This record gives sequence, C-alpha cells and structure tokens, in this order.
Amino acid sequence: MRNFFTSRAFAVMILILLLCVGSILYTGAYGGSNPAVEALNVAVSPLQKGLSWVTNSVTHGVSYFSDYDALLAENERLNKELRDAQQLLRDAQIALDENDRLRSLTGIKERNRSFEFEVAEVIARSVGDWQTTLTLDKGTNHDIQENDLVITDDGMVGYVAVSAPNYCEVTTVIDPEMQAGALITRTREVAIAEGDYTQMGDGSLRLSYLSQDADIVIGDTVETSGRGGLFPKGIMIGTVEQILPEEHGMSNYAVVRPFVDIRSVSHVFIIKSFEVTE
Repeated sequence: MRNFFTSRAFAVMILILLLCVGSILYTGAYGGSNPAVEALNVAVSPLQKGLSWVTNSVTHGVSYFSDYDALLAENERLNKELRDAQQLLRDAQIALDENDRLRSLTGIKERNRSFEFEVAEVIARSVGDWQTTLTLDKGTNHDIQENDLVITDDGMVGYVAVSAPNYCEVTTVIDPEMQAGALITRTREVAIAEGDYTQMGDGSLRLSYLSQDADIVIGDTVETSGRGGLFPKGIMIGTVEQILPEEHGMSNYAVVRPFVDIRSVSHVFIIKSFEVTE
C-alpha cells in the first residue's frame, strides 16, 4: 500500500484531480464551459443511452403485455357474442322446425279428421343389409301400440313393430318385413306394397301381384288401400319407377320410390287411432 502512495500512478491521479478542481473553480469564477464536466458527460453518455434503451424496452414490454391482455379480453367477449348469436340461431331454427311440424300436423288433421296423432322424434336408426328400422322417442306411456302407422306429411314411413314404455321400433316401408295393402291412385288397381332385400339397398320397395295387363305406368302414385282395417286408407306410399315381370312370368311387379326418405327423416306422426272406411 505504501508503494502505491509513492508511485507514479498515484501522482498522476492527484494531478488529474487538481486539474479538475482548478477547472471547476475557473468555470465558477469566469464562466464558460467546464472541460471536466464535458469529459464526464462524454464518459457517461453511453451509459445514459443504454439506460434509456433499457427503460424504453421495459416500457414497450409492459405495453405489449397490457395490449395482449386487452386483446384476449376482447377476443373472449367476441367469442361469447358469437356463441350467443349461434344459440339464438339454433333456437330460431328449432322454433321454425316445430312450427313446420305443427303446420303439417294441422294439414293432416284437416284431411283426416278421425286420426288421433302422436308427434315423435327419430332417436336411432338401423339401416343395414337385412333390415331398415327406426327407433322413436314415444311408446306405451303415450298409448303407442304395435301396428300403429307412422307417417309424415309426405307419406308413409312404416308401422310400429315393438312398443316399450318410452320408445318404439318402427318397421319402415322399405324393410323386407313390411307388407301393406296398396292401390294405384289413378286406376285404383289393387296390389301389395312390400319391402324387398334387393330393392332395400336402393331405398325403394316393390308393388307386387300386378296382373300382366294392369293399367300402370311409370310415374303413377301408390297409396294404402286400407284393406283389412289394419292401416288407414289413402296414405301415400310412393311413385312407380319401373315395371318388371315376375320370375315366374305370370304377373308383374313395380319398383316404387317412397315419398319419405327413410335415411333422413327425423320427425314423424304416429296414428294412434282412426275410423275404418270402405
């Protein structure tokens, strides 16, 4: 330590200090710029710039996160408004669908005043190679019985095959188990509408036991005949697409396209009771 105080470096430091003090006293006495202060400013300037950059960066970062939080809040608000609008749209569509069903039911009741209906929804469907059935959300708790006819405003869907307390299963118009007395609307020619394994895959059914000279053409409509009193009379079934000979060649059959698309139907009417007409 003693060597430092007697060294040349110590002497230089003392000289610089004296010069700085003298410069300050000179500036105070005579005015003007202070070389020592200027030198100090030059030395400190890079530090000031660095400090300013750090301060601006921190401020910018705080502003970024503040703006990000605001954007998140705005995004959540807009998403909520979108969800609310979508829900309103769904509610409106449900109301419109319900209105359409009620209007259809009113129309059917006006045409068939003796019918007693139950509105039902399709809750499951089995569309395969061996059967085509629907499951509805109404059953014996709603007085639904086996063989009740199931329809839409367009026509026949099928009939109830099994009825449980809170659901029922419907054999559809294209299922191979389905048979119903039918007639051609235009000529009143009587036949049997029945499901067929071959036609089921195409979504169609057969009109069987037509005589070879039967007056039937493509485009004729087919409806229930009411024969036997099991199903009501006059429910539309479908339209004739083809007329073909049976394998034995003694009669013909027609391929009929149902008015109701079994694969997409969602709401139906179950006829719980009706008056038998001849």
